Amino acid sequence: MKKVGELMKELGFNPNGSEAVKEAFIKHLIKASTGIQVQTPTEKRIVAENPETIFPLNKNENFSLPAQLAFDFGDSEESIGRTKKKKAI
Repeated sequence: MKKVGELMKELGFNPNGSEAVKEAFIKHLIKASTGIQVQTPTEKRIVAENPETIFPLNKNENFSLPAQLAFDFGDSEESIGRTKKKKAI
């Protein structure tokens, strides 16, 4: 098994590059492979430094997650032939 540093080097990451980019890449790999959302060390530090700005989603009833937009771009003949006619005023 390779270490994360070895993987980063093989993929061409700059060893002197941004820590945020490295953390984001590792976070993405973990989520893509396991499906688990993790916090990076930087995110943990921000939460520890600003606990008053962080609130759990399940305890705040006024907060709701945004809904994903969905568009029906169906290619069926019924949807292609359908057009809206403008009314003359």
